[in-house]
Amino acid sequence: MRSKRWRPQFIALAILVAFVGFSYSYVRFFVRARTHSVIVFFVPGASSELLALAQARDPTRNLTGLDCTDSMAFVESQSSDQLTGDAAALASFLATGQPSPAGRLSLTYDGKPADTLLYKAQRRGRAVGVVSSGPITSPGVAAFYSHQSNASISSTVVQQLLDTTRIDLILGGGREIFAAEKKAGRRDLEKEAEKLDYTLVFDRAGLENFPAWNTRRLLGLVASDSLPLAAAGGEAGTIQLADLVRRSIQTLAYNMLGYFLVVDHPLVADAAGQNQAELAVRQLHELDRAVETARKYAGKNTLIVVYCPYSVGGFQFLEKSKGKSSFRRLSPLSWHNGPGKKGSDPTAFSTGRPAASSAGFGWVCAYGRGSEKISGIMNPGELHAILSRQL
Repeated sequence: MRSKRWRPQFIALAILVAFVGFSYSYVRFFVRARTHSVIVFFVPGASSELLALAQARDPTRNLTGLDCTDSMAFVESQSSDQLTGDAAALASFLATGQPSPAGRLSLTYDGKPADTLLYKAQRRGRAVGVVSSGPITSPGVAAFYSHQSNASISSTVVQQLLDTTRIDLILGGGREIFAAEKKAGRRDLEKEAEKLDYTLVFDRAGLENFPAWNTRRLLGLVASDSLPLAAAGGEAGTIQLADLVRRSIQTLAYNMLGYFLVVDHPLVADAAGQNQAELAVRQLHELDRAVETARKYAGKNTLIVVYCPYSVGGFQFLEKSKGKSSFRRLSPLSWHNGPGKKGSDPTAFSTGRPAASSAGFGWVCAYGRGSEKISGIMNPGELHAILSRQL
């Protein structure tokens, strides 16, 4: 009698164990694991030669953030209409997965708005954020939210920033663009942002005091145009790229379904394009600290991609010697048109004209879940597909 009494319990236990085993196997082998966060760094101008000089200039001779990458690949740098793409075309290619002509932001061939990774992330319930060390209308980040036939018209780009999507977090420069719209009598974008439930911050104190758990959206216009090109880390009151990345992750991480963050760092190309080698190296160190910050705060269940779409054409570093007493093993001097050309700065050999992008390969390195798919020679569309699968 007693064995018959226990038989139903044993059968129920066996069914429960079988169900648990089946559920585990199904999740383990048939359900795709969801990455909690995807972070993309878009860094034009960061050539391998510049990386080498930045590492040599570092006191520890080690780029902590960019080191220990899980995978790395070369990336094609052509746009659909030119051998050498620009920031707008290559950022659009990455954001949409479709080749784009130079100077256009995320439009299809027939001129219609193309879907981007940012909009896909929103539809899947993720929080989304955009960060730029330049203006928040910079092509490297604007390609993810804007659709424009001319990426250089910042007034229309900034209007789409508020009109087309409700981005949860926006941090960067460009406050003068907002001021210009108001002065011209077109739109008071700051007031419109407040009506759209954005909290506006304009300095380091406001950035640090914004509570990360706050459900309000955040719009930080922390510089009139770009962050200071020559600002050194640690100066009182200055905001560094790493600060923007840290506060972004702390804020977006509260979303239970994860987040998608785009970090644009155009200051490397800005400095390199002006032949300012020391400033370019300094901005690469800023990038390195920002990547290290992202790896520290985002956690293991994160895919971090650092993408350099192109190098700056003709940017070279050469040894220089002016006698035994002034010999330097590493020279800060560089030029595009050769030393001593008319109009050059004799101390920096700057021609006074910004340099164009190079037709050579860009590069990408990645950390975390899904990074094993990045290898060999790729195009931005293939990177788009890898990022899309992780959203």
